Amino acid sequence: MHWMNVSASSTKGRLDVLEAWFWDHGAVSVTVEDGLDKPIFEPPPGEHPLWDEVMVTGLFESDISVENLTMELARDNYKLEEVARLDDRAWEREWLSRFKPMQFGRRLWVCPTGFSLEPDGKVIIELDPGLAFGTGTHETTRLCLEYLDAIEVGGLDVVDYGCGSGILGIASALLGAKKVTGIDNDPQALAATAENARRNSVAVDTHFPGVALMPSEVVLANILAQPLVELAPMLIETMTSGGLLILSGIMSDQADWVVQAYVDQINQVELVDRTELNGWVRLVWKRI
Repeated sequence: MHWMNVSASSTKGRLDVLEAWFWDHGAVSVTVEDGLDKPIFEPPPGEHPLWDEVMVTGLFESDISVENLTMELARDNYKLEEVARLDDRAWEREWLSRFKPMQFGRRLWVCPTGFSLEPDGKVIIELDPGLAFGTGTHETTRLCLEYLDAIEVGGLDVVDYGCGSGILGIASALLGAKKVTGIDNDPQALAATAENARRNSVAVDTHFPGVALMPSEVVLANILAQPLVELAPMLIETMTSGGLLILSGIMSDQADWVVQAYVDQINQVELVDRTELNGWVRLVWKRI
C-alpha cells in the first residue's frame, strides 16, 4: 500500500479555506508549514501568529485521482507545489529512527527506545521524542544538560520551571538531587513529565504555576526570553542564598535584554556563566 502527498501554497488569509478544501476532497490528514522559511520564534503571550505564506499538504489514500485533484486546485486558484508518493512503513519507528543516543558533558546520555548503552560511568535518561518540548536535540536543552553535568546536584533541591518533557528534572534526579519539582502551564507537559519520570524510576513532583515553592539550590528555566524577563523576581525568590539559576531558551540578540532584567534586581544575583551555542544563549546566575 502507498499514500499520496499533495501540497499547495496559500496566503494565511486563505488557509482555513484551503484546509477545508483538502478535508472535503478526502484527505486523511492535513499539515501546515511555513511557506517562505520565516520562522516565528517567540510569539507574544496569548497570541498564535501564522506565517504570511503557508504550505498545506494533504495525505490521501492511493486510489485518489491525483489528476482530478490538481485540476480542481488550479480551478480554485490554488498553486500546486508538489505531488509525492509515500510508501507505507512503520511510521512510529520512522519518527523514532531520527533519534540516536546523545551525550551531554561527561556523564549524561539521552537514550531513546530501541537502543541500549553500557552503563559504565554513564547517567542514562530513557526518553523518546513526544509532543512536549525537550528531548535534548535542541541547543537550549543541550546547554542546560551540559551545565547540569558539570556541577554537583547530589543532595540538592531542584526546580524545573517550564518542565516540558521533564528531561532537565529527570536528569537532576538521576544525578542525585534530593527533591525535584517540575512546573508547567501545559497539562500535557505535566503528564509527559510524570510518565517520563516513572519510566526512569525517579520522582518529579509536578505542578501548575502559582504553587508555593520552597527555596531551592538549583532552579532551571528553559523557556523563552519574554517570560524569563517577566518572571525574574519570582525565579530569584525561588533560589536559596548561594543557589544557582540556569536560564536558557534565549536567542543571542535577546541575551543583553534578559541580563538587564536580572541586573535590575539590585544586589540579588551575579552572573557566573554566559555561554552561546548556534545562536542560543545560556545564562547562569548565583544568588548573593
